[in-house]
Amino acid sequence: MTGDAPQSSDLSPHLQPDMPAPLAQESSSTIALIDIGSNSIRLVIYRSDGRLPHPQFNEREVCRLGEEVGRSGYLGDQQMKQAFSTLERFAAIVQASQVDALEVFATEALRRAHNSIDFITRAETILNTRVRVISGTEEAAMSALGVCSGFLDPVGLVADLGGGSLELVPVTSGKVIHSDQAVSVPCGYLIDKTEDEIISALQSVLWLHTMKDQPFYAVGGVWRAIAMTYVYQLKPRIDIVHGLSMSPDQMRWMMDQIEAADGDIYGIPDARKSSMAQAIRITRILIDLLKPDAIIFSAFGVREGILSDRIDLIARQGDPLIDGVKEYAVMTTRFPHQGNHIARIMADLMMHLPPSYQRLAHACCYLCDMAWLEHPDHRSRLALEKMLGLSVVGISHAERVWMAAGLYTRYEGSMPRNKDVLALIPHEDRKLAKATGLLFRLLMTFSGGISNMLEQVHVTPSDSGYTLGIAEHLIGSGDLINRRIASANRSLPYKIKLL
Repeated sequence: MTGDAPQSSDLSPHLQPDMPAPLAQESSSTIALIDIGSNSIRLVIYRSDGRLPHPQFNEREVCRLGEEVGRSGYLGDQQMKQAFSTLERFAAIVQASQVDALEVFATEALRRAHNSIDFITRAETILNTRVRVISGTEEAAMSALGVCSGFLDPVGLVADLGGGSLELVPVTSGKVIHSDQAVSVPCGYLIDKTEDEIISALQSVLWLHTMKDQPFYAVGGVWRAIAMTYVYQLKPRIDIVHGLSMSPDQMRWMMDQIEAADGDIYGIPDARKSSMAQAIRITRILIDLLKPDAIIFSAFGVREGILSDRIDLIARQGDPLIDGVKEYAVMTTRFPHQGNHIARIMADLMMHLPPSYQRLAHACCYLCDMAWLEHPDHRSRLALEKMLGLSVVGISHAERVWMAAGLYTRYEGSMPRNKDVLALIPHEDRKLAKATGLLFRLLMTFSGGISNMLEQVHVTPSDSGYTLGIAEHLIGSGDLINRRIASANRSLPYKIKLL
C-alpha cells in the first residue's frame, strides 16, 4: 500500500539526501514521530536516552483528513491540501533539528480512504521516508503499550478514541497486553453514527463485557480535552491530565456541562468544539455499557507505545516514576550520582512509610536538589510548583501533591501554607510528607548535596531509631545540624542521633 520511499532525485526541496535513518537504529538519541491521524497531524521530537521519552518539540495541525472519508470514502481535496502543507513545514523542522531517526505512521483515515495511495505517495515525497499505515489492531496494541509505559501497573481496558476509530484492548496485571484481543471499531468522533449503530459496533466486541466494573484508561486528544476542562473546575488545579482519575458520575457531570455550553467552554480547544457532541455520545455509551470503577486519563498512547516497543521487555517493566526522575536528575543535577547516594542513606530512614509512600520518597531522593539554581528566597515555592507540573508519569494527582509537599518542606522546613493544594491528601499522610522532607533537609544541610560528602554518611539501627555516622568535620559546631535533627525527630516515629 505504501510503496518504497522516493529516490533522492524526487526529494522535496525541504529535505536533502542525508535524511535521518529509520527508527530501528537503537543508538538514536533524538527521535521524530509524525502521526497522521484522522483529525490532526502531529510532530513530536523526543529526546530518548533512557526508558522514557522527553518531548523537545510537540506541535499539531488540525487537518480533519477523516472528515470526508466518513461521508464519501475519499480524502477531501481541501483536507489533503492542508495536510501536505503541514507535512512540508514539519519536514523542514525535522531537517533543521538534525534528528537521528524519523518514523511516520498513519491511522484510520488512510486505512479506509480509497485514494490513500495517492496521499501516501505525495507524503513520502515530501518527507523522504516511508509512511507506515498501521492496522487497527496494531494501533490498539501500541496504544496499550503506551499506557503501560506511563503507569506503574495498569489493569483494565485501554480505549483510544480518535477521529476515525475507537481502539480497545484489555490489559492485566504485570503489564500484560492481550494483543490477540485488540480491536479497532469504526466509531470515531468524525463519523456520524447513531447511538444504535455505536452500541451495535461495541457489542460486536465479544470480550468487552468482561471489562465491566474495571478501570477504563482513556487515551486520545478529545478525552484529554474533557479532562482538562474538568481540571479547570477544580481547586486545587493541577494542569496535568496524565494520572487524573474521574468517577463515571464526575465524567457525566463534565459532559453535561460541555453539552449545555455547546462545546463553548473553557478547556475545549476551538478546533474540537464541533466534534464534542459525537465524542460525548460515544463516551456515554461506553460508560453505560462498562460501568467502570474509574476513568483514568493517559497522556501516553500510540506514539509512546511505538517508542516503548523499541526497548527490551525487562526495561519496559520498570517503574515509570523512578525511571523518569532518574533521567530528570541526569539532565538537571549539579552533582553526579547525588540521588543514588541520598537513596542509599534514606533506604533505612523511610522504612516506617507504607510501601506506596516509600516509592514516592525514593523518587524524591532524585529531586530533592531540584531548585538549586533558583534564588534561595523562592526555592521552596518553586520546588512545589515544579513538582506539581513536572513531566513525569506513573503517579496520581494525590501522589504528585505528596511529593511536592515533601520537596517544599525540604527547602522551607515546614509544610506549604496553601491548604487547597494539600486538600488532595489526608491529614495523616501530610505528616509523612513533612517528615520525609525534614530528612532530606537534614541530609542536604551537612553534605551540601555533594556526592563525595554523602558517601561518608552511614546509617545504623539503634535502640530508639537510627544513628547517623558522619565525619566530624561535616558537623562543624553542630548547632545547625542539631536543630535539623531535633526538627526531624519531632515528626518521625523514631529518633535520629549522631554517632
